Amino acid sequence: MFESLLRWIFIGASALAAGLSGYVVLSAVVNFAQWVYRRRRPNWVRQLENQRRALPTLAVKQNNLGRIVVLGVALGLALKAAVTGGVLVAVFLIAVGFALYIYLGSRTTSMAREQITDAVAELIAAYYSAYLVIPTVFGALTEASKTQTNAFLQSAVQRALDSFSTGRTTEEVLAQLDREVQNAYLSQFTFILRHTSESNQKEILNTLRELFNRLDQRKRLKDRSRVALALVSGTVRFLQAANGAVMALAVLAPFWWNFYASSVSRQALLMIGGTIALLGSWYFENQLIQLRERVL
Repeated sequence: MFESLLRWIFIGASALAAGLSGYVVLSAVVNFAQWVYRRRRPNWVRQLENQRRALPTLAVKQNNLGRIVVLGVALGLALKAAVTGGVLVAVFLIAVGFALYIYLGSRTTSMAREQITDAVAELIAAYYSAYLVIPTVFGALTEASKTQTNAFLQSAVQRALDSFSTGRTTEEVLAQLDREVQNAYLSQFTFILRHTSESNQKEILNTLRELFNRLDQRKRLKDRSRVALALVSGTVRFLQAANGAVMALAVLAPFWWNFYASSVSRQALLMIGGTIALLGSWYFENQLIQLRERVL
């Protein structure tokens, strides 16, 4: 029993190491191919790309370790399956690994977009306080940007301020800020700023207060919905982990793997079962995300 457990641990560790090694090699090949591709492009194209790269982009703090571990485990299991006669299962696991890698990255980006809304609320509150003392659009916006903690939004606001100092009109600068951030609440904020010259200070402050109150109400609803949906979200996570464990055991456990690897039809059966589990997990998580968006 102890020897069997040690053998399983060794097989799992070897599969993980092989998967991570495969990921490193694949990343090196892709980076080299990108370098060759960029070097073969004309100079003017490279200069244009460098200018675009200087523009602020949504800085997402990716959980790269978690994504690499997921991809490495999938590649390791695929290698073990391919070596022991399960080529179809190996191809399926590779596809699942890369799909999960991309999905986890997109989900992180979506969460970062949601954090921008919280940063917009902070910006509006700071602008409201600054506008009481400095009743000019870009004077108050300059002071408000100093308190901003979100790097992406702060960078976008600073670019807008720099554009205004170069002689661009208020309409052009605010349109640029709205286009770069692409947030519904910031669009409302820039709409208010566009009409500042048509209203007095009291009307602008009242409108800003109403917008901030809506954002504050949204934050409270978000916190309450997160607590209310915690049980459902935890259940979905548990089912996802259980599905992954079952798939890993089906490849690593000798008794199960000998059964599935014995014929093409049984490999197809394992792939169908894994696909159904993945689609079911994706469906429930998608429904959870839509429910959260409707609440907010």
